[in-house]
Amino acid sequence: MALHEYECPACGGAMEFNPKTQKIKCPYCNSEFDVKDYVANHNSSSTGEAADEYTNQSTTEDGQQLYIYKCGSCGGEILATESLGSTKCPFCSNNVVVSEKFTGEFKPDYIIPFKTTKEDAMKTYREHVRSKKLVPKVFLDENHIDEIKGVYVPFWLFDATMSFDGTYEGTKTRTWQDSKYVYTETKYYEVKRSGTEDFAFVPVDGSKEMPDDLMESLEPFDHNEMVPFNMGYLAGFLANKYNNPVDAMKPRAMNRIKASIISDFKATISGYASLRPINEGTGIVSSSYKYAMYPVYILNTTWKGENYLFAMNGQSGKFVGNLPLSWTRALKYYIPIAGIATLLAYLVYYFII
Repeated sequence: MALHEYECPACGGAMEFNPKTQKIKCPYCNSEFDVKDYVANHNSSSTGEAADEYTNQSTTEDGQQLYIYKCGSCGGEILATESLGSTKCPFCSNNVVVSEKFTGEFKPDYIIPFKTTKEDAMKTYREHVRSKKLVPKVFLDENHIDEIKGVYVPFWLFDATMSFDGTYEGTKTRTWQDSKYVYTETKYYEVKRSGTEDFAFVPVDGSKEMPDDLMESLEPFDHNEMVPFNMGYLAGFLANKYNNPVDAMKPRAMNRIKASIISDFKATISGYASLRPINEGTGIVSSSYKYAMYPVYILNTTWKGENYLFAMNGQSGKFVGNLPLSWTRALKYYIPIAGIATLLAYLVYYFII
């Protein structure tokens, strides 16, 4: 497997994709190149041999096989999993891409380039933590971050035409009264809806390593900024090829589409006091898919032995993640408030009531 290595032709520094300029840039001499114009140099024909024979660490903690590649720039050994296609040489810091992870059947159709930086991710993380008054103070300490990395995550994008045929029971009520009684009249109606709806670019995470619910919470991504795939966008970032095949992920996409079409057709019904579904049938008229890479920042931090994972949409800056509750801070904030509230209630009762 050949390694594409992004070394600056002017000074030999490690080139990387700059989200702000959308160009490949050398951080040392500031040379810049358009992604489509840059040609990787010092390419290596390293075969990616299994690590079993060369190191005591042959697999990751979760059992993935490790492979060794040789850096064409310094000759150093690069350790990577089978699915990792873009990484960094640990010796010369050169950014490398295992080209065959993104060629042939593994070549993505599209990529959404990063538009935000690691500094943006750290700033957003700090703002997110500061907005939560009851989290442990240690989460504000940047040194507490175990790891922050920009990752291109593989996604399957599904287009589909879905049919819908639904029947509902709708009710309308009328109430009136005379001198003796209150009357309520309820009328029942059979309400039907049918038709088709087109869906485009419905995303499903193609990586086993990324939690599906976490990736979905980062949506939406703006597909108007999608561009044809070029390995130059990967320079300086991690990237995994898909290891969840499209056939395995199609049901998840179709379930998302099914939920959307039911909601959309149901939203066309109005004017009823209540609406009860009797039948909601869907069917796939046609479907197709594309393969794309999405930009995501991943932050890891630990506290009291627990790992906390945060993620940021590398295009829009949307940030998600769970934080623990600090009972010490909760008591600090709410005991005084509760005490004041109790005192005010006592004074109101004593002097007014």
